[in-house]
Amino acid sequence: MKLSTCDKDGDWFWKSELCERLRAVQCQEPANLLSLLFSAHDEVRLHTPMIGWLLDPSGDHGLGMEPLTRFLTKLGVPVPDHFASLSVNVWRERYFPGYGRVDLIIEYQGRAIVIENKLYAADQEAQLSRYQQVLDELICPESGSLYYLTIDGSEPSDVSCAAPEGLQGDHRAPDYHCISYRSDILGWLVELISEVSEDNSRVRDSLEQYLEIVMEVTGMHSRRDAMEELNQSGLMGHIKQNPEDAAVLARLTRSVRFLHARLLEDLVNAVQERLKSELSLESVENVARKDRLGWGVYEAWASGKTAKGTILFRVQSISDPALQNVHLVIGLDAADMFWVGLGHFVDGEHQGNVVSGERFGGIPGHNSNQWWLSWVTISELDPAAFDGADGVGRLAVDQNLAELVERVLGICRQYLAILAKEA
Repeated sequence: MKLSTCDKDGDWFWKSELCERLRAVQCQEPANLLSLLFSAHDEVRLHTPMIGWLLDPSGDHGLGMEPLTRFLTKLGVPVPDHFASLSVNVWRERYFPGYGRVDLIIEYQGRAIVIENKLYAADQEAQLSRYQQVLDELICPESGSLYYLTIDGSEPSDVSCAAPEGLQGDHRAPDYHCISYRSDILGWLVELISEVSEDNSRVRDSLEQYLEIVMEVTGMHSRRDAMEELNQSGLMGHIKQNPEDAAVLARLTRSVRFLHARLLEDLVNAVQERLKSELSLESVENVARKDRLGWGVYEAWASGKTAKGTILFRVQSISDPALQNVHLVIGLDAADMFWVGLGHFVDGEHQGNVVSGERFGGIPGHNSNQWWLSWVTISELDPAAFDGADGVGRLAVDQNLAELVERVLGICRQYLAILAKEA
């Protein structure tokens, strides 16, 4: 059935043989033990330990100096001519009182490399500046390098590069280099796998499984998986026979992206509209360093990017001075996907916590840190996924949309009920 001969209203696709074949595509992924044990986005328990294990020449991977030398070469760092494993120290999550916990440190022959691993977590106040201090004052004042590792090599925020408290007038800005999972880590793993003997099946399997996870978090697929799905779909054969349909399918792909963004927009707008009826909430303009949720944020997620944005409501009529200027926040970002939380904002600036978040501990999924009294991730929705049980596409059904809106409102009402006790 030629798609181009059908009507232009979209019915042609849903009635076509191509559509039926796409429905039937089921690529079977081999078992991945790492995926069973850890979240693909878990930088603390999965990514930092895995990278640190490989970089350590004394690690039980049996690859010796090979991973480290290849990694240094990938970074453009000179590799010493006489490089012995005994001269290398690798630390993971090393804590320095007053400075913080550094994700990865590599020390060798008078040099040091500090790596801040930011897969999804938000930047902390003066984090890179504090780690620059660690290099300059505690580890390697003359030959140290600071690297900021993210999915796509993005720059750190101004918050991370700001001067630590009390050092505003005598502060050295962090001298960092941006590296990425998408190119540096992924390319490094591919090179390593090519060098591992088939006889070393334990390490080879571990590397291949970790590579699958890195490809997942960077939005990439192996050529094998891509070819399997392409062959099952019959798309290549169809376009060879009907090349004029390529333009039609491109428009369909773009329309799916717009639909994805529109459904995210409908969800946020529905939540925002319902919260207007809460008398204790006052809608406010977004504050400093907080981008407002809007079409650009939604379309970015639909395009495979992780933009961020928030909508904020000031909670009114709280008598406790420590809880005044508390805001209810609905957010969308890479760290927690879709979330609801509470934070302090004064004169447009996000304030650190001055009260304990323990009072919100009874709310399922509650988290807190030095910046947020509490937040809850809405695990029922993956804003990056269109299909599946937690995909955005299911929000096209009114009942599913209403249920998720009620889930978000339920968390908001729990927060307000706890805060009302302080009024």
